[in-house]
Amino acid sequence: MNKLLIIIICCISATQFVHAQEHTVLQPQLKLDIEVNGEKHQIIDGETITVNGNTIKVSSSDNMTFNYGALKFDYPKNFSFEYESDTGYQNWSLDGNNLVIMYFKFDAEVGLDDFINQMISQFGEENSKVTDKEIQLGDIALNGKRIDIHIVGANLTYDMYLLDAGDDATHFLSLQDTKNDDGSDSKEYIDTLEIMDKTIKIK
Repeated sequence: MNKLLIIIICCISATQFVHAQEHTVLQPQLKLDIEVNGEKHQIIDGETITVNGNTIKVSSSDNMTFNYGALKFDYPKNFSFEYESDTGYQNWSLDGNNLVIMYFKFDAEVGLDDFINQMISQFGEENSKVTDKEIQLGDIALNGKRIDIHIVGANLTYDMYLLDAGDDATHFLSLQDTKNDDGSDSKEYIDTLEIMDKTIKIK
């Protein structure tokens, strides 16, 4: 399990470095296919069409729904989605501009402190500060740890929470945020947690 944790932490470290340097790029516009009384139309997301004298506007939701493992919640649609698995391990990642949400599921017991210590060994103790962290999302009270990380001229926080899903697996929810220059939470972090707070459930 230690070897698997090291591999996971190395991937997280690479993600931290990329987020410290990336810039926002607008994505291509989404095309939507709609059918009205058997007649098919294709329009750009948010545009309007007129069918038989009726004006119809079609827009995709601003949010997507994550519904995997033991968790269900909404998140902004601009976040990319990634999934990876290995023997006894699954990881889902939702990657925004400043915020990365990660959900880990281990079939075996994995200690939170073990996970945190592996991360500190990657970033370096001189670059990391660990504190206890609590957060309330919906009806779920989460307890965990926060690592304040200072690398490549950027301030990052990595919050790791242990989830009680009522089974024999180990579940972690992590929130990685690239902070503003003054050290405050990014707007994306604040807005996304507001969405999660209204929608999150343990299934």
